[in-house]
Amino acid sequence: MKTVAEMSVEELKELIRQVIAEQREYFLDEDGWLVFTSEEAYARYLARHPDKMPSELKACFIDENGVKAYYSDYELTEEGLKRLEEGRRRIAEGRFVTLEESRRRRMSREARKKKAAV
Repeated sequence: MKTVAEMSVEELKELIRQVIAEQREYFLDEDGWLVFTSEEAYARYLARHPDKMPSELKACFIDENGVKAYYSDYELTEEGLKRLEEGRRRIAEGRFVTLEESRRRRMSREARKKKAAV
């Protein structure tokens, strides 16, 4: 970490920009999105607009990893909810497979389908 005396003028300007950005609750990005600096600030904004869905507000927040995150209007279907609950149950029971195992199984199924089609 450099001291202020060791920084160039451009580095100092960038540091000041970063400090100011961290102090404000939101800013407008280059694509016209309101970007909130925390999920809590974003949630407060959404609460002030109960008549609009999150996608209508064109807003997002910066998560703890520094990535823009968006709330979704998407609602799971009954089938999707059942599949999600089944997955959670299997994880809780310790009956789940790794991504590699899942891929291997899928490739095996696809190979069987191709063989059956021939």
